[in-house]
Amino acid sequence: MLLAEYDYETDIAVQRAEEHEIAFAEGIEQGIEQGFSEGSYQTKLETAKNLLEMGFAIEAIVRATGLSKEEVENI
Repeated sequence: MLLAEYDYETDIAVQRAEEHEIAFAEGIEQGIEQGFSEGSYQTKLETAKNLLEMGFAIEAIVRATGLSKEEVENI
């Protein structure tokens, strides 16, 4: 490319478009990860609730689910 052919405005527009695509992809990835994390937490809560209903001790539920004692007690 000749120096005379270089278009600064086009170059900036292309860079911004690329940055937008990267940011969008990163946002989607973070959203998916957050969704999995929230789903995992909900599963732990459901398991803890079932174990409580079955009469398991809170300490055993804490060990089995990884939830805190307070989280189990608040179910």
